[in-house]
Amino acid sequence: AVTLWIIARLAQVQGTGIFPLMIGGILWNLAISFGLLGILDGHMTSHELLEMPAEVWPSLFISYSIIATIILVIHRSRKVKDTIAPQWFLLASLLWFPFLFLIAWDGLEINPARGTVQSVISMWFGQNLIWLWLTPVALGAAYYVIPAILGRQIDKYYLAIFGFWCIAGLAPWSVVHHLEGGPVPMWIPAIGTVMSIAMIFPIAVASTNFHSTAFQDIARVWNSLPLRFVIFGTLSYTISSYIGVVFSLPSVAKITQFSIINEFHFNQRVYGFFSMIIFGLVYHILPKMTGKEIGVKAKAFHFWTSTFGVLILLLAYLIGGLTHGVLAQQPSLDWSTVVIASIKPYFLITELAFVILGFSQLVFVVNVWKVIFPSPISVLPSLFRSGANEIVK
Repeated sequence: AVTLWIIARLAQVQGTGIFPLMIGGILWNLAISFGLLGILDGHMTSHELLEMPAEVWPSLFISYSIIATIILVIHRSRKVKDTIAPQWFLLASLLWFPFLFLIAWDGLEINPARGTVQSVISMWFGQNLIWLWLTPVALGAAYYVIPAILGRQIDKYYLAIFGFWCIAGLAPWSVVHHLEGGPVPMWIPAIGTVMSIAMIFPIAVASTNFHSTAFQDIARVWNSLPLRFVIFGTLSYTISSYIGVVFSLPSVAKITQFSIINEFHFNQRVYGFFSMIIFGLVYHILPKMTGKEIGVKAKAFHFWTSTFGVLILLLAYLIGGLTHGVLAQQPSLDWSTVVIASIKPYFLITELAFVILGFSQLVFVVNVWKVIFPSPISVLPSLFRSGANEIVK
């Protein structure tokens, strides 16, 4: 949805294909719903971030292809032929997802790979789903909304193209460092470690672009709740990515690899980075679509509940994961009575954090529902109003 919005705004053309978009969106949401019901019914797979029953995979692929095709058609008919950073990242994510999905579908379901190769494909898909789909969407959204709200161009914007190609070239290889200690040839995680260290460059580029722009006017960032969400997300991206580089080092991986600290990294990416940026963008988009503002107190309440939940969750997984990893290295300790008992309190804290996050999601749903409830269909054409001047002046 956010990809459609941004691409349509930057294209500066009257949108087409609203009916196929609605069909694709309905089919996508139905597939997600049936997939979740399948998981709850016990018919899940063991593949990372591909746990939904294989029966819904065709529907997911078809519906996504419909939506992506319409977005690409809209972009192809743009008035300004030059492209900018939001378009690079968002369009790349559109193309990378089906590529990843088809490889995983073939290697895990249609022609299942044998032995440990299947676990490699599963891990590779799960990690690249974050790096090549969720991350570009969030970065593209940040490149769009930060200058749109602040009214100034991205600082050191010329570095953005370097960061984009670094992610495209390095990220697919960097994820295999997660196989450290597994039953695979040592050269595979070694390549992953080298590429993970090289990921310092695109991380630094994004951090420089976003934060040197935003911190020129901290007061305005703080007073704009959509921007506050986005900057929280970009800070989380920077921190989680640098921590990921440290975790990829063999001397550190032997402690963290088989501990719950990996949940820290995953949840910081999904909740602390991706979700917070999307929340901010939605709060920026909705008033433009509906002509109605969401209450400041309602948005602030959502921000603080989300922030509180994310921070509690991440601290619990970080401290608990380090404790877990260190104790697991002590062969003299009894696993069930000492190691598990030592990290059990952290699991209780994470449960509390997930309750808070669940509540914050409900707050978000209420905020959005109160704005779009009167006439949700009538706002669709506004997706395609001109908006490129929000980025390029």
